[in-house]
Amino acid sequence: MQDDKPDCSQYYCISKDLDKNFKKISKSSYKKLKSCDGLILDGAGTPCGKDKCYLDAGEYWDKKVEKGSLLKGGFLADAGDTAGGAIGLVISLVLLSGGLIGLCTLLKLIFMSKAKTFLKYAIKLNDYLAMLIGVGVTIIVQSSSVTTSALTPLCGVGVLPIEKMLPLTLGANIGTTCTALIASLVSLKFNAVQIALCHFFFNVTAILIWFPLPLMRNVPLSAARLLGLYASFYRWLPAAFIFVAFVLMPGICLLVSTAIDASVVGGILLLFVLVAAVAAFEFVWWVGYPVGEPLCYKVLSPEQRAEGMRDLAAANAALVGDVECGSGEAAADPAAEATAPLEEAPVTEDAAPQPTGEVMAI
Repeated sequence: MQDDKPDCSQYYCISKDLDKNFKKISKSSYKKLKSCDGLILDGAGTPCGKDKCYLDAGEYWDKKVEKGSLLKGGFLADAGDTAGGAIGLVISLVLLSGGLIGLCTLLKLIFMSKAKTFLKYAIKLNDYLAMLIGVGVTIIVQSSSVTTSALTPLCGVGVLPIEKMLPLTLGANIGTTCTALIASLVSLKFNAVQIALCHFFFNVTAILIWFPLPLMRNVPLSAARLLGLYASFYRWLPAAFIFVAFVLMPGICLLVSTAIDASVVGGILLLFVLVAAVAAFEFVWWVGYPVGEPLCYKVLSPEQRAEGMRDLAAANAALVGDVECGSGEAAADPAAEATAPLEEAPVTEDAAPQPTGEVMAI
């Protein structure tokens, strides 16, 4: 009977925050922790004051925290956290990429056969109605990634115009906020509802800034056309854009934020240096140094830009011509329509566009 008594020679005082984390780590093991209640008489029976008191918290820490494993089940559990996590990451990326490739391939097979009808409908669709359709589809599938992943290849093959892709994507961005908003309304906790509303109004505010006015709407559309033009000549550009937009720029912002937390003066100086570097790059890119020799024309010459615009005009004219033929209307020769404007004003080396201080649309 003496062996059945708990060992009260030492006890551990655990803060309330750490106690919550203990419970999250393993609920079953947490329930087995031996409380000091009625066993330790120091401090009038409350030796830890407002903190939690356990006899075996040290053993729990060693087993579940120091030597604990994040992978508690599945076929990767025996591989360990590091190896199992790496293998799981690779498998998940392969499955995700394979699923997206299969989705794009099936969409191309399904929709390309009905491209005429789909394009005819998409071109006549009101922009705000298209945005509502994007919201509805995203609410149904509960994922903006699925919506944009399904529409992007259609836009890439020319079935969906880029002018209609924009409102559908913006609608998907609003629709994806509804998931968090619905989830927050279930618990009705202040913090959850507040974050969900911030997410919703952030996207709505951005749309109100960039979409209603044609001048503002042309900024993302022109940027997309420009990136598409560069990507048609440099196939590595999309990967570089993803790295810059989703890795490099957030990393720089995090660096500036950390620098400001460490030293306000040093962080502000770093911010000014970065802004000056961006301004200098924009000047060299569009105006050039020396002036009159912009870097953008060294990366992609005016002749290559004209070639890319001719190819795009020819592709769009051919697609529109197919739709008109399908609807019983007489369609002009798409190649002639695409090249006619360029024949009237041929692009030569002497007549190459020169920078005027304005950002080119394409």
